[in-house]
Amino acid sequence: MPLDYTVAVFDLDNCLLDARAVGPLFEPAFEAVRQANQGALSPEALDQALQACWFTAFDLVAQRHHFTPAMRAAGWQQFSQMQVKAPLQGYSDIGLLPSIPLRRYLVTSGFRRLQDSKIDALGIRPWFEQVLIDAIDAPPTGAGHGKQAIFEQILAREGCAPRQMLVVGDNPLSELAAGRALGATTVQTVRPGVEPWELADYRVDGLAGLLELLGQLPPPCGR
Repeated sequence: MPLDYTVAVFDLDNCLLDARAVGPLFEPAFEAVRQANQGALSPEALDQALQACWFTAFDLVAQRHHFTPAMRAAGWQQFSQMQVKAPLQGYSDIGLLPSIPLRRYLVTSGFRRLQDSKIDALGIRPWFEQVLIDAIDAPPTGAGHGKQAIFEQILAREGCAPRQMLVVGDNPLSELAAGRALGATTVQTVRPGVEPWELADYRVDGLAGLLELLGQLPPPCGR
C-alpha cells in the first residue's frame, strides 16, 4: 500500500453494528428511567434522551440531558446487567473488515458486559489486533475514562505517530473528537440515523466507502 497509514481504529455501535439491532433489550432500562423521572423532564425531552442512548454512551446521555441522580441510577442498574445472548448481524458490509489493509483495532465505549456480549454475538473479535472497551462501569484508571487515552495506548503499542492512524466511527462526541484531538485522520461512517459532522476529515457511507477512500487519501505527512 503506497500510503503511510498503518493503523485503523474502529468504533462498534453505528459504525459496524446498528445499535438498534439488539431490539427490545434496552426497554427495561428505558422503563426504569421513565419511572424515576417523576416529571423532571417533559415527555418529549425524555423520549429524545432515551433515543440518544442508541447513539451515545449512557453516562454522556445522562449528563447532556440533565438526568436526576435517581434517573441515572435507575438506568445504570439495568444497563450494567444487560448482555446479548443471541447472534447479532452487523451492517451488510461488515464482512469487508478483514479486507481493510491496515492493522485494525476495535475500541468501544459503554457497559463492559453489554459491549463484550455484542462483540461475541457478532463473532468479529478475530478480525482485530486487539479489542478494547472503554467501560464506563469500571473504576477509572490513572488516565480516566475516554477513548483518547486508549488511542494513545494503541499508538504507543504500534510505535506510530497520530498522523498514521485512521479513526473510523460515527460519533462526534466520542471517537471522532478523540481522534481529532490527537491529530489522527477521522473518517465518519454516516450510517442511517447518523448526522454528518462537518469537522470529520472524511465522511463515508460504510466500509466499501472506506476501502475506496484508502486509495484516495493524501499521504499523512501532507496534512
